Amino acid sequence: MYQRKWENLVDQIERVFGFIDHTTEEYPGRRLTVETVEFEGASGRMKLERSVKPVVLEKKTTFSKRVGSDVEIEYVLSDDEFVDTVKCYRWDKLARQWRQIDIAELGR
Repeated sequence: MYQRKWENLVDQIERVFGFIDHTTEEYPGRRLTVETVEFEGASGRMKLERSVKPVVLEKKTTFSKRVGSDVEIEYVLSDDEFVDTVKCYRWDKLARQWRQIDIAELGR
């Protein structure tokens, strides 16, 4: 999901439902940003989580055929291309935890 579409979705959620919680967390070591929006929707308490991380361009594996040697994996990440992932959760009152749901199930 592009930044503009995400911002429009968050604005629409705020106008229609209002926020319970809206947070943004940065993980500089992993070059990861996680934005979470929690709200009370028509289907109950919902949470949308968007993570943005760089595209993996190459995966380099360094190893030796000797017994007991270590294996190192180095990832080459893009500086200008990013992968956006959006996950949707519904609060399960009985289990008292978030359950990930398929976005196609929202209309049911």
